[in-house]
Amino acid sequence: MIYTERTVRISKDKAKINAAIVLYRGDRDVEIIFTIINSSYKFKSAQNSANVIESTQASYGQLAILNPNGENIISEVTKCQEGMVIFKITGDMIDEIDEVGLYSFHIRLYNEDQTSRITLPPIKDGIDLREPLAI
Repeated sequence: MIYTERTVRISKDKAKINAAIVLYRGDRDVEIIFTIINSSYKFKSAQNSANVIESTQASYGQLAILNPNGENIISEVTKCQEGMVIFKITGDMIDEIDEVGLYSFHIRLYNEDQTSRITLPPIKDGIDLREPLAI
């Protein structure tokens, strides 16, 4: 498994990532582990923590991506683990030449039975898909 970790900070209804996720066309099965801090949204019986996954007791997450062509890509709903939400970027998500460019995305959080959902503010240009030197 190949993975990278990022922190998403929520402030004044805006989301910022600590560093863009840089991938190259043809990369596949890369996990992105997000820690989300400082959101104002809480689930019932929330703990007092800056980490949104812990404080909201969010159990599941989903990534909604907007690619450079204006097309939406929706990830599978995945279980949160140890205060983090993990998403996998699959090869078919980033394998075409016209998919090279900057991607924006939302992170959605769900409660245990997935009846409640909150969408965090968008992260503009958070994924930078580049063309490799050679294919």
